Amino acid sequence: MKRLNWMRRSLALLLAVVMCLSAMPLSIFAAETAESTYTKVTDVADLAVGDKIVIGAADSDAAMSTEQKSNNRGQTAVTKDGDTVTIGADTQVITLEAGTTEGTWAFHVGTGYLYAASSSKNYLRTESTLSANSSWTIEISDGVATVKAQGTNTRNWMRYNSASTLFACYYSGQNDI
Repeated sequence: MKRLNWMRRSLALLLAVVMCLSAMPLSIFAAETAESTYTKVTDVADLAVGDKIVIGAADSDAAMSTEQKSNNRGQTAVTKDGDTVTIGADTQVITLEAGTTEGTWAFHVGTGYLYAASSSKNYLRTESTLSANSSWTIEISDGVATVKAQGTNTRNWMRYNSASTLFACYYSGQNDI
C-alpha cells in the first residue's frame, strides 16, 4: 500500500508539472512504477521529498526533456492516456527536494537544480547549488500546476512555450504545465 501511494504521488506530480509553458495548462505527474508510467498529481499534499516527477504541457503530449539548452529546457514527446503518461528515455525525471524555505520545492535533475535564471530573459537553467531562484512553490488547481521560483529573478513562472517547443520561465503568458 505504501509503495502504491508513493507511485500515485509520483505520477500525479509528473502530470501537474507536464503542463508548464504552452497556452495549454501544465501538469505534474508522479511515478506509478519504477519504469516509465506516471500519474497526474491533483493535490500538492500528495507530493513528498524524494518523489520522482515529470513536468509536462497540460494540453499537449510534451514533457520536459533531459536536454539543457543554453537558456531553457527542451521538450520530448510522451504518451498520455487519461491521467497517466508514459515517458521515453529522454524525458527529464526530477527528484523532489526541499527548497531553501519552508513550503518550497527544489527540482533536482541529476546535474543540479532547475532555476529561474533572469529578470530580463525567459531563462530556465540548471545550477549546481540550491538557491532561492531554484526553490519553487507549487499550486495545483483543476489539474494545472502553477510553479514559481522564489528568488529575486522576476521571470520566475515555469511555463511551456508551444510555439518554440521548450520549457522556460516567464513573467506572464505562455502555456500551463
